[in-house]
Amino acid sequence: MTNKALAGLILCGGESRRMGSAKALMEVAGEPLIVRVARRLSAVADPVLLAPASPGRFGDLGFAEVEDVRSGAGPLGGLVAGLVASPHLLLAAVAVDMPFASAEVFRLLADRHTNEDAVAPRTATGLEPLHAVYSRTALPAFREALDAGRFGLREALAGIRVREVTESEWRAADPTGRFALNVNRPEDLSLLDQAPTSRPGPSI
Repeated sequence: MTNKALAGLILCGGESRRMGSAKALMEVAGEPLIVRVARRLSAVADPVLLAPASPGRFGDLGFAEVEDVRSGAGPLGGLVAGLVASPHLLLAAVAVDMPFASAEVFRLLADRHTNEDAVAPRTATGLEPLHAVYSRTALPAFREALDAGRFGLREALAGIRVREVTESEWRAADPTGRFALNVNRPEDLSLLDQAPTSRPGPSI
């Protein structure tokens, strides 16, 4: 575990329209996806919180939950709730549909943090805000974005101090880059069986 105290947050408030059923409860390698991601996150973060939009949505999974601070605000509403609830300055946030969420990458991001509001990896598709480390210092800007109706996470990152971690840096922690792979549609499930040298797909 990184020597910096780190809480974890799984963003799982989406409606999974493209998947056709709740992604969080979809089984991957014999366990619900949300449990798989939580297990991976718990290797580096304590506590691990869930942001399912509305608490209790997926039943009792054994993790504390936070309620989105604003309905319909997407992941940003859950992220703000997680930052408020976190007992630590730093919060590792990950989307529930990222089955290869990497504790090693999160350790790297946390270790790279100095006084920034966020530390995020840059992949071929740009900054990855759904597998990133955030500081409570981002809260004022994020609340301002919510009040203005700007709910996009990448847009929100543009308004804060971000330490970007380049591919040459994060490859040392995850040579495959699979931490950034996400599943949105039934056909994406085939990506889980591909060789680990696969390039990461676009994030949600």
